[in-house]
Amino acid sequence: MTWKEDGSGKVKVSGSEVEHSGDRGKANAIWSESGSGYWEFKVSGQSGAWVGICSPDKFGPGYGIKGLFYGGPGNLSDGGSLAKGSWGPKFGDGDVIGMRVEHTADRTLVAFSKNGEGLGVAFDIQGLAGGKDMCPAVSLESTGQKVCLTSGNMPPASAMEKSTAVKPGVEGQWTGRFSFSIKKEGEHWIIGSRVANSMGCDVQVGSDGKLKPGHIIGTQMMPSPELYELEKEVQGIMSSLQEWKRDGDKLVLVHGKGEEMLSPAAGPGPANKDDINWIK
Repeated sequence: MTWKEDGSGKVKVSGSEVEHSGDRGKANAIWSESGSGYWEFKVSGQSGAWVGICSPDKFGPGYGIKGLFYGGPGNLSDGGSLAKGSWGPKFGDGDVIGMRVEHTADRTLVAFSKNGEGLGVAFDIQGLAGGKDMCPAVSLESTGQKVCLTSGNMPPASAMEKSTAVKPGVEGQWTGRFSFSIKKEGEHWIIGSRVANSMGCDVQVGSDGKLKPGHIIGTQMMPSPELYELEKEVQGIMSSLQEWKRDGDKLVLVHGKGEEMLSPAAGPGPANKDDINWIK
């Protein structure tokens, strides 16, 4: 078994390891084994790589690759476009991503884990012709990224299920009167929300421990009158955010006019056939 590179000149193959060795831009590789099975991708280098499956007839350089992938900031992709946003955690140097692929006569299921912790089913594709021909594949984004592939015994589907336990801390996806996300990026944080429009901003933590939100940017759709009022309120919460804290399983946002309590969001669930543009 071996990797096949995409002919871009950016891919270096050494046994079961594939490396992005060229200029920045996508560098793709496909493994020579297809069908149902379980594989682990050991990742080295910067975050942003994509791992998944692809059939040989849909393999190519750059965004020409078409498949079922998990990676980047934690999204699902069909190789050329977004399938589901914020599906799982971002991964990078030192992480091991497990992938369980199960093909039946008319259904393809792809589930992932990160460092042994199940993330759940990422793709549930009904009626995919040629699914059994799909092979493990990677799409690397930056110079020095590496992935080493190993195969293992097929675990039961239950081993890949996502835990329902709420993780400690404030990072993650939250919901209530509106959706809210918190992500740690180095020494600062990025928050986002969606009512009618998507909004987001950078948040710094001051020497006094208070949060200091930056300028809010967002889309510019015209919401309905009810959503317009809620959107203005959410903008006010984000711009005057002072503190966030946990109260049991809840998240509490302390802002200039009071407090807002949110619950853990269930997540977007798996991508299906309608989310995959190359199948349509």
